[in-house]
Amino acid sequence: MPMIRSMYAYRSFMLLLLLILTACGSQETENEQISEDSEDTGSSHYPIEVEDADGNVAQITREPERIVSLMPSNTEIVFALDEGDALVGVTDFDDYPEEAASIESVGSGMEFDVERVLALEPDLVLDHASSGDAADEGLEQLENAGIDVLTVADPHSLQEAYGVIEDVGTVVNREAEAEDIIQGIESEIEDIQQVTNEIPEEEQKRVWIEVSEDPDLYTTGSDTFMDDMLTTVGAKNAAEDSEGWVAYTEEDAVALDPDVIITTYGDEETIMEREGWQEVTAIQDEAVHRLDEDLLSRPGPRLTEGLRTLAEHIYEDEWTN
Repeated sequence: MPMIRSMYAYRSFMLLLLLILTACGSQETENEQISEDSEDTGSSHYPIEVEDADGNVAQITREPERIVSLMPSNTEIVFALDEGDALVGVTDFDDYPEEAASIESVGSGMEFDVERVLALEPDLVLDHASSGDAADEGLEQLENAGIDVLTVADPHSLQEAYGVIEDVGTVVNREAEAEDIIQGIESEIEDIQQVTNEIPEEEQKRVWIEVSEDPDLYTTGSDTFMDDMLTTVGAKNAAEDSEGWVAYTEEDAVALDPDVIITTYGDEETIMEREGWQEVTAIQDEAVHRLDEDLLSRPGPRLTEGLRTLAEHIYEDEWTN
């Protein structure tokens, strides 16, 4: 009997020990899985594929910790996504936010210094389609050096600008923040349109946007970002019959007889005093305004400032009443 009892006791002890070891093993496996899942939260996003401005698939192999931006609007987007600390290189023209001025410049964007970029050892270079073919050779050198490169689109509309913000948000793993930026812009547009949508179509202002006079006057026609901004705030583009960025003679510009003139350079007085312009409605009504070019041309998080500024100057009476 004592021997039988000892055998039962031994078996019971072994069974208990097995249960304990099994439980411990399961807990360790579960802990390991939780740990792996936690690590995957940040890393499983990569590698990813993003369509670039040319319709090609750009491979983003890892989460970027060092970014070079070759366009001011890209820089503004990266800062708005709370990834400004990752920027190690920008262009000569990157002036917003203030922190951008302290980041090393790699050139003008289209003519950037490849060696300087390489020396910064970036994980990601954000290019812009407006650079055209001028930057192709340099970008190819960067890709051959193993650096991820994404060329974002040159937006012709607000919707395309949203797409750029989304793309940048995707490659830096800030998709939720990108969506918040877009929702903020859309909310601001709704506020602006509560005022401008009350304006009857026949009373909508015809606007001439002048961006240079070298030597002809250059303006924005249809199928451009600024044209879509005008439509969004309930105005009409006086040069809507032309497409893209176009040159006008003074005679042709005067013939458009705009209700409002917006300039992104120079000063209002120079335009007000032009010979041959005195019968233009905008001149007679003194509706000539110099606005910040960056707010009207950079498709990024400050879109709302540009749209509101544009609306307030085109429809001054509606905003002051």
